[in-house]
Amino acid sequence: MEDYNKFNNNSGSSNEPQPDYYQPHSGDANGSSNGDTKGSYYTEPAQEENNTTYHYSYAQSNQQQSTQGGPWQSSQNNAYQYQPNSGYEYASTPNDANTANMAKPPKKSKAAKIIIAVLVVCLVAAVVGMVISITSSSDANAKDSTTTTQSQSADDAAKTQASGEVALTDANNNYTVAGVADKVLDSCVGITVYSQQSDAYNYFYGYGQGDSSQSEPSQSGEGSGVLMAEQDGKTYVLTCAHVISDGDSFTVTLNDGTEVEAQMVGFDSQTDIGVLSINETGLKIAEFADSDNLVVGEQVVAIGCPGGLEFMNSLTSGHISALARPISSSIGYDTECIQIDAAINPGNSGGALFNMQGQVIGINSSKIAATEYEGMGFAVPSSTAIATANSLIKVGYVEGRAKLGITYNQLTNFNNAEAVIQALAQQGFEDAQGVMVIDSVDEESDLADKDIRQYDMIVAVNGKTMTSTDVMTSTLSDSKPGDTIKLTIARIENNSIKTFEVECTLIESKG
Repeated sequence: MEDYNKFNNNSGSSNEPQPDYYQPHSGDANGSSNGDTKGSYYTEPAQEENNTTYHYSYAQSNQQQSTQGGPWQSSQNNAYQYQPNSGYEYASTPNDANTANMAKPPKKSKAAKIIIAVLVVCLVAAVVGMVISITSSSDANAKDSTTTTQSQSADDAAKTQASGEVALTDANNNYTVAGVADKVLDSCVGITVYSQQSDAYNYFYGYGQGDSSQSEPSQSGEGSGVLMAEQDGKTYVLTCAHVISDGDSFTVTLNDGTEVEAQMVGFDSQTDIGVLSINETGLKIAEFADSDNLVVGEQVVAIGCPGGLEFMNSLTSGHISALARPISSSIGYDTECIQIDAAINPGNSGGALFNMQGQVIGINSSKIAATEYEGMGFAVPSSTAIATANSLIKVGYVEGRAKLGITYNQLTNFNNAEAVIQALAQQGFEDAQGVMVIDSVDEESDLADKDIRQYDMIVAVNGKTMTSTDVMTSTLSDSKPGDTIKLTIARIENNSIKTFEVECTLIESKG
């Protein structure tokens, strides 16, 4: 028979579920994490000119005029012989004395007529050619003018880009990515976290002298934030809980490089939202949008400090990949997040996710980064972030959140867990991997007045077996203080397991 009486616990107590979860992203200057310790952080164109050459040609003719008589000479028989280079031909009849000495104009030959006709045609062709040439020249000049204008326009565009004068809005009056950056960068800040640490030499294994509380705090991490509100002479900085939860003091670095001391207001590990305050006013407060109106495919801009303040207020752009993705927080509660494909890196945590109107729609919180993933980023929706932050500012915790009022350990942390899980399966509680072993009960808990003991086990909630701690966390997240739930309790007595049910009225969680 299995011995169930003795629980050998391999972990410390917790007052909240502690399952595996997506890793948050806040890194120190050396690249190491300062948040959860369950895992490491995953952390212009050449212009082408068209040089067109236009060629022009023309023809020139020479005319030669002959004189009468000179080329002709008389022979003995009074016949005139044609001499070369003569333009006229004279003839004389030897038997006609009256006409023998009279020079007659020569008859035009057929060859001369042909030559004249050819010259006329050439002249007409030359005139027509000149007209066409003048017209072509005008067209060419017009084309050359157009080409020059286009080239100048391209040059002007290149100069505009070179001088940084880019469009800040599009045709629909939405901001471009450059426009979003121009609007919001002064609302984005960097956060440096400092933690109190004892002197490693003086307090080595408890030996040495001095007071650890008097040691200087050292930098333990860096993250991002956004200016969310100004009230009563203070400006509130919205960030992630895992960025500031382990810090003792903080510095906020504004976009212009000014460093300001900050104070802790509060944080909520369930939603991974935290708030700091600085004693400054007149700063650029960010605008917030209703994240319930987002759509998949919408373009977004993420701004933060990837790798720390060395790369402060770096911008990445992408799109919304999915909505309402359930992502487990550091204490096991699921938060419905915005999934994005914009690059998110260690140090981006707490930075703002903007829409193309320059409004905050989310707070960048975590990502999945592994060899089989390109990187999937997640942001807490702005509606959740603002509601949580406002409650933290008002009362220091999230109002209206229900809890049992116990501390517990998960059954799987005990050495004899497998034997207990098999015994519970025989009683109808199959695969009870999420069983919660009660460690203590708070005085204000409704269970304090009932027969609940240390090492009692919660094996079911409202009749649903605790296959994981998510069964409890989802039940509590759907409930409010004053609601009643039914717990199935298992107890080991005399080396056997018995079960019974109790009703528990939930109380308000105040942190």
